[in-house]
Amino acid sequence: MFASLQSEFGQQFLSERGLDTKEFNTMYLWKPGRYYLIKSRAVLKIADLLGGIYKLSVIGKIMPRFVSDTIYDTISRNRMKLANQKCYLPDQHQKKKFIQI
Repeated sequence: MFASLQSEFGQQFLSERGLDTKEFNTMYLWKPGRYYLIKSRAVLKIADLLGGIYKLSVIGKIMPRFVSDTIYDTISRNRMKLANQKCYLPDQHQKKKFIQI
């Protein structure tokens, strides 16, 4: 399931954890009652969960967090240059995977 950080759910998630409710360039991965991961650690866990060729990302875990988060921040700042400039709109099937949009 996905949720926008600007959504009511996302804002509640951030405020309950004392996180910045105005910063939206960060990815969080949350498994209720287990963990929530931020930035590069969230990306690495997602890649691990996806499996297949993405399992190779386990190499990233040997980097100190400040290094991998710096790489994450650089990509985050420049993501619009790296991807197309279109705004993503989920279709009906994809909307079912979102808690709130």
